[in-house]
Amino acid sequence: MDKICISADSTFDMTPEMAERYEIKVIPSYVRMDETDYFDYPDIKQETLFEYYSQTKKLPQTAAANPMEYEKFFIECLAGHDSVVHIAKSAWMSCCYENAMIAAQKLKNVYVVDSTTISGGSALLALEAVKQKEFLDAIDLQEHLFDFREKISGSFIVETVEYLHEGGRCSTLTYFGASAMQIKPSIIIRDGRLTVGKKFMGSYRRCLRDYIESTLLPLEENERDILVVAHAIQDEALLNFAIGQIEGKHYFKEICKMKIGAAVACHGGPNVFGVFLIKK
Repeated sequence: MDKICISADSTFDMTPEMAERYEIKVIPSYVRMDETDYFDYPDIKQETLFEYYSQTKKLPQTAAANPMEYEKFFIECLAGHDSVVHIAKSAWMSCCYENAMIAAQKLKNVYVVDSTTISGGSALLALEAVKQKEFLDAIDLQEHLFDFREKISGSFIVETVEYLHEGGRCSTLTYFGASAMQIKPSIIIRDGRLTVGKKFMGSYRRCLRDYIESTLLPLEENERDILVVAHAIQDEALLNFAIGQIEGKHYFKEICKMKIGAAVACHGGPNVFGVFLIKK
């Protein structure tokens, strides 16, 4: 059986500790603030990004690694391995997949999978790759992941649409309307794209509760093994409240909590909260 290296774009939002535990190699994207480029992983923290925007009212810019950087990364991954299976950020959201494919075509035994999702959804796909790599060769693993990604469901709720507006993902009219009416929209990942889902009204605590309820039900449609929470909640009490809503279902065997990285937080803003799970 091939010795397969599993790799992923940093926007899968696993912590460095988690990535090391599961032996997943990670290639960072970039975040630009003023004239300086930083690796989004693991250099820039959420707090730094939000503080920068608060002070400058300028949204940090994000960029994927270029094809040459992917090529160098894949060569490093191949050292000691027969092949690489790479989990890429959705091709509809970034050029990460395209750049990885350009690099892979110059090398042998590098297989790129468009996750068609982001953050916790890509993390679930990477975990499935780790689980199956002992039983499948690289080509079969890639095919398995193509099928498995269709079972992954993911969405976010945002406290403010300000960051979406500044990033050009929300019109000015929608921004002012949502702010005036205290609307907190959910953002659903569907067919690799971000689309507006159900809208919630009231305090963010109430909206979080309602979002979790509507996202998880009916519970029996979801696999029990794992649910991933990806968030940028700064208030520990609010985070515990949200996690408690999920734990209160007594359904999922494991709830994996991850802070979203800078490249994702740039668009969601403070207190964004996402749920990713596997459909039966």
